[in-house]
Amino acid sequence: MSTLTRQRAAVATGLRTFLRERTNLALLVVLPPIVLLAFDISLETMGDAPGIEVPAAAAELGGALFATAFLAGLLGVFQVVGGAEPDRRLIVCGYRPWEVLTARLLTIVAASGLVTCLVYVTFRVLSDVTPQAPVLAIGALLIAAVTYGLLGVIIGSLVGRELEGSLVLVFLADFDAFAALGVIPIESDVVEYVPLAHPHTLLESAIHDGTIAMSDTLVAGAYVVVLAGVALAAVTIRGESA
Repeated sequence: MSTLTRQRAAVATGLRTFLRERTNLALLVVLPPIVLLAFDISLETMGDAPGIEVPAAAAELGGALFATAFLAGLLGVFQVVGGAEPDRRLIVCGYRPWEVLTARLLTIVAASGLVTCLVYVTFRVLSDVTPQAPVLAIGALLIAAVTYGLLGVIIGSLVGRELEGSLVLVFLADFDAFAALGVIPIESDVVEYVPLAHPHTLLESAIHDGTIAMSDTLVAGAYVVVLAGVALAAVTIRGESA
């Protein structure tokens, strides 16, 4: 069996294992509208505070970005925490450790694509905003999903528990989304480099202008590459210490 065929089989196994759970399927269907609406409500509440103005369209975009990042991150946490036993079975079946690790990361990417599609459909149903470039908007959401899917892998590898990892992830995603929207009044250049800053810029440009800036695309892509390397190292260390 070729390496490519083995990778496809491993990724398919990972996705089937996840989708076989009815609870996971229910969460994928139910959570996107709940998260989108909850984020919009929280921004409306913050908008009542003096000095903070959040346009409705910006709140809806922020909700879509947060929902994509949060759900993909949760999948990343659950995949790495709950995937230890399936990974061992693959190794027993003859897979090399690096093949298992690569398959795990590819599974995260595939799951991020699924989350992106679900959130985008939910966004289009609930929002009055009409994207000027739907394909570019989906691409921007996919970058956010993969970014947070990898962050979920890193958090899951470091924390080692689903509940604690989820709490860390939701705090990070909340701060990140608010910072990317400019809701948090922080006068620092650091805010420009939070994980969702450039995906937010890409999404906003795709929705309103129908174009995206190559510079933001390159920075967002570099983020994904670096996080993939860190995630691979984190999962490797976790596997060796298990």
